[in-house]
Amino acid sequence: MLSHLSLFLSFSLSFSFSLSLSLSLSLSLSHTHTHTHIHTNPFREGVRELQGVGRSQNSMALTALYLLTLFSSVLKYGHMEVRQKAVVVLKPNWTKLFRGDTVSLRCTVPGEPSTDWEYIWYKNEEELNPYKLWSESNEYKNVGPVEDTDSAEYACLGMRKVDSVFSEISDAVVLTVSERPKAVILQRPDWLQIFSGETVTFRCDIPGELLTEWRYRWRKDGQKVKSDAAGETNIYRITAADQSHSGKYTCTGLRKSDFKFSLASDSVTLTVRERPRAVAILSPKDMEIFSGEAVLLRCHIEDGEAEEEWRYTWYKRGYVGHSQIGEERELSLSPASEGDSGDYTCRGTRKTDSQHSQTSPAVRLAVSALPKVSVSVKPGSPIFIGETVVLECGAASRSDWSYTWFKGSPQTGALPADRSSKRGDSLTISGATETDEDEYWCQGERVNSNTSSLMSDPVYLTVSDLPTSSLTAEPQNPVFSGEVVTLTCAIESHNDWEYRWYKGSSQSPVAQSDRYSRDGNSLVIRGAAESDQDHYWCQGEKDTRPTSSHISTYVYLSVTALPSATLTLQPPSPIFSGEIVTFTCAIQYLRDWTYKWYRRSSKDTVSQSARYSRTGNTLTIRGAAVSDEDQYWCQGERDTRPMVSQISHNVTLSVLEFKPKPRLTSNRSEQVYTGSSVTLTCEVDPSGATGWTFYWYRDSQNSDPVALTDTNAYTINFVKMSDEAPYFCNAGRGSPIYFTHYSNASWIKVTERPKAFVTLLSNWTRIFSGETISLQCDIQGTTDADWDYIWYKNGYLNNPVNHEKEYRVTLVYGHRGDEYACIGRRRSELTYSEMSEPYSVSVFERPLAELSVPAQIWMHEGDSVTLRCEVTGSTEGWRFHWYRVDSAVKQTLVYSNGDSYTLVPVAVRHTGLYMCRAERGEPPYYTKNSKLQPVWVMGLSPPASVIVRPNRTQHFIYKSLSMSCETQGIPAGWRLRWFTDRGELTECPAGWRSVVGSTCTIVHPHTSDSGVYWCQSEAGLRSNPINVTFHDTEVILESPAHPVTEGDPLTLQCRYRKTPAKAEADIYKDGAPLQPTITGELTILAASKAHEGRYRCRHADRGESPDSWVTVRPRDTPTHTHLVVWLVVGLFVSLALVILLATLLYRYRGLFLQVGLFGWGRHSTNQQTRDDQNRPEGEKSGFVPWHRGGARSGPSDVVYTDIELKEMRRKWYKVQCVSDTQQLTRYSYVQNICIEFGRR
Repeated sequence: MLSHLSLFLSFSLSFSFSLSLSLSLSLSLSHTHTHTHIHTNPFREGVRELQGVGRSQNSMALTALYLLTLFSSVLKYGHMEVRQKAVVVLKPNWTKLFRGDTVSLRCTVPGEPSTDWEYIWYKNEEELNPYKLWSESNEYKNVGPVEDTDSAEYACLGMRKVDSVFSEISDAVVLTVSERPKAVILQRPDWLQIFSGETVTFRCDIPGELLTEWRYRWRKDGQKVKSDAAGETNIYRITAADQSHSGKYTCTGLRKSDFKFSLASDSVTLTVRERPRAVAILSPKDMEIFSGEAVLLRCHIEDGEAEEEWRYTWYKRGYVGHSQIGEERELSLSPASEGDSGDYTCRGTRKTDSQHSQTSPAVRLAVSALPKVSVSVKPGSPIFIGETVVLECGAASRSDWSYTWFKGSPQTGALPADRSSKRGDSLTISGATETDEDEYWCQGERVNSNTSSLMSDPVYLTVSDLPTSSLTAEPQNPVFSGEVVTLTCAIESHNDWEYRWYKGSSQSPVAQSDRYSRDGNSLVIRGAAESDQDHYWCQGEKDTRPTSSHISTYVYLSVTALPSATLTLQPPSPIFSGEIVTFTCAIQYLRDWTYKWYRRSSKDTVSQSARYSRTGNTLTIRGAAVSDEDQYWCQGERDTRPMVSQISHNVTLSVLEFKPKPRLTSNRSEQVYTGSSVTLTCEVDPSGATGWTFYWYRDSQNSDPVALTDTNAYTINFVKMSDEAPYFCNAGRGSPIYFTHYSNASWIKVTERPKAFVTLLSNWTRIFSGETISLQCDIQGTTDADWDYIWYKNGYLNNPVNHEKEYRVTLVYGHRGDEYACIGRRRSELTYSEMSEPYSVSVFERPLAELSVPAQIWMHEGDSVTLRCEVTGSTEGWRFHWYRVDSAVKQTLVYSNGDSYTLVPVAVRHTGLYMCRAERGEPPYYTKNSKLQPVWVMGLSPPASVIVRPNRTQHFIYKSLSMSCETQGIPAGWRLRWFTDRGELTECPAGWRSVVGSTCTIVHPHTSDSGVYWCQSEAGLRSNPINVTFHDTEVILESPAHPVTEGDPLTLQCRYRKTPAKAEADIYKDGAPLQPTITGELTILAASKAHEGRYRCRHADRGESPDSWVTVRPRDTPTHTHLVVWLVVGLFVSLALVILLATLLYRYRGLFLQVGLFGWGRHSTNQQTRDDQNRPEGEKSGFVPWHRGGARSGPSDVVYTDIELKEMRRKWYKVQCVSDTQQLTRYSYVQNICIEFGRR
């Protein structure tokens, strides 16, 4: 207790001074460092921060922090501890790993609960995850599936959560990762097939491994081998193999040290089969063998053995050991003799191992002597010509023999191929002739062999001729229908004949019927008809040989029908009363005809009278009357064959009492347009009356005909105005002409043809490529319902044909001067209007929208900016759309309709690239997108910052630099983007060599990489943009990349590609030189708005640098009293508060480090609401609350307090502060968020 009290008093005086210094330092840090970085280890990064502050203030702050930390530790524990050493535990406890394995490493501090510690892991003495969140324990480190890169030394370090005390680093654990080995299996002997009873040995090897370090596992067809021989040894042996041992064998190694398996070997297939059997094969098979033939015996080993793997042995008498007669696979006996008859066997011996096959069953060979044949003839001699003769070759009739026939001589004779046929052992001669008379022999030949039988004895064949027959017909041709015809057949030799009569191509005799009668050797045909016309022949037949005579010669019977009479009437019926009628009877065949006329069904001829007159082949009726109506016939007669003609068909005479009056009609019921055609039709009733000639009259019936036509239609083509008149018609026929009455009048009314015209329906005349226009066709003085429309393009009919009044066409650039015209077609009468005048359409290239912005595109929050969009050369009908380009593939529509887009007030979130495009028409036609135009907005407290290393605006080309996004509370989802002078929006890592998180590094930048860079999150939040340029010059000016705050120092320095001998250089502002510098460096201790401007550097030898703009922004928070004032106040109050503060430090020992050193400002949600209200329509707020890494998002206790602050300048502000308490892992901290009410 006394040691604790003395230690406490020794720190009292030190703490009274350090307390005031720490309070001042915390206020200064909260004011100065507007953009505080997010760190994963508050203690470690806090010390770094204090070290940076100590260089600008003094080292007392670091001393105070250290003493306070030590003081808090002593208060809790009262003594200094000895650090424990961390231990790495492996699970499983293997250090040699195969690729793909997984291992877990655990870090423990002996004797300490694991939940009280946080851990740091090292790989090859480098820290893993240096930016991890300390809210994570990291007690376990899982590695796997492991790769070669995981081979390393691993160690860990613990830090106690309660007081941030570190353990000693553990001993290193070495992990080795290698490829998992694959087993290899070998078979001996390595034959593809093993016979039953043989021995097989398998060996398993692990390449590159010692045999004694492994156990071995054997599998057959995927199942474990149950054998005493399998296990420790790498040999697996099968003795006396049988077919059950057949299968696929694999092996796997199991390392004894860590029980890890190797990869299984590839499978080896073992096939065990029974000893093969030999089979002796005799060829030819199943047929009788004759002396002199060739015999082949072949030995075959069954079960698919290869022939070349065996030697063969042949035996006669059927058993091994006697009469060995050959050692080849095939035993040939050529020629065979009767002494070769006997039983044969064979056996195989495998060449590789001298294993014998089974002996084949015996095959019996029987060899016989050659046979002799003989010839027989059917029927016996003599043979009559035409008969069929069959010669048979006997005494050797076997199915496997063929026979050869000889005629005249056994050596040179030949058989008639056209009439002879061989079938089996017989020769058939069909239709024997005198040439077939000769001697005949035969000989047998074995099929598929050269063996022949002995030649037969000869047989002589005698051939005699058949009796002949002849046929006659009476009367001779031609025969007329109805006459009687007699056919007579005569045979000179032999008696007792019966006669057969044949007609046409039929092979069947003519049958007896009513019209066909047979009498002896005659055939009588009564009432000859045209169906009897054909060829006829006869033949004699009898029961004894010769059974038939020769066929007679053909007789053709020609039957001709009686000549036909044709009756015609002129003029055609119906006949009108008073007309002259003429009947004409015509017979085309023969002459010397006289004619008879018949009326109705009477057989009496028409009598001659004053009205009926007969002249030659005509009958004339003068002054036809109704009483003459009837049916009429005619017939011809003559003195020789044929005596009469056929009766003509009947003709009906119809007589009408009235004189007809035609009816005149027109195909145009309404007005006729000039240039079209009109057809008049003159119809005479009844319509069946024919033979008319039509007469056409104009203006009156008494005028001369304007036209005569054979048809009842008259067409006027290309109607003119002068064709307008009344028209008449009548008809006439016969000689003298019989005229009808005149028709009614039909008027033709002619009107000038209307003209079509084309109209463009859109409100604009300048047409662009890809745009769809509508053209309309109208007909002057008509209604649309009467017309269809035909469109033409450049004088040609448009394809596809469009009959609509409105014609829509999508135009393509390059079709300048296309002309469109139309013509109307009247639906009711198919008449056409005149062609419209051509409507010329010129097509221009698709326009580019032009986006214009103010000259000053760099603005501050609260300013306003107006963007304007227009289409060059066209102003009619356009609607405009505005887009913000968020990435190369993402565009956000922010506004539509107007040709201008105003941002007021602008905020950092409005930073970006904008473009526009226009549309008009239906379907919408779009212009090309405008070029990208940037708008850069500088904010006071953006959510992120672009950090440039090295931190300057100008850079040399080919000099490496990096940029990163450092954020306030939102570490994920940020990307670095830039817009270059080429007009391209690019996102890291395009064109950059490496990317780590939100940091991009470029190794060899070029001038084309110059541009504006900013950070953007996935939620749309943006940082302040900065301008970064790359120059191919000898000198550049180093100036801050970010705006300088009023009151802060500003340093400008000349940088050289190569260090010059003399460093003197001049710095210019807005073109005017400032004070000369010896080192080329200028420092302004307290920058003000007056220092804002354009700066450049000039060196006498190296030339001038490009201009660089420096921006100075006002300080956004009131300045605090000098640090000395706070030190004096602290000295007076420290002694009074020491006990109270010691208690607070003990209770809130983590709060001081979190808030005093690392506090930051926060955007007001009220301000965000005001910003959202000022956003254009369609754009949503992208505000996301920001939290420190490791803090959990959630509700917090909020307290509002009004505080009155008085500034040194005696200006008053009213500030509302919000106390926002959030919970970290084990520490609490308070954020003071102040919102200003009122303005200066």
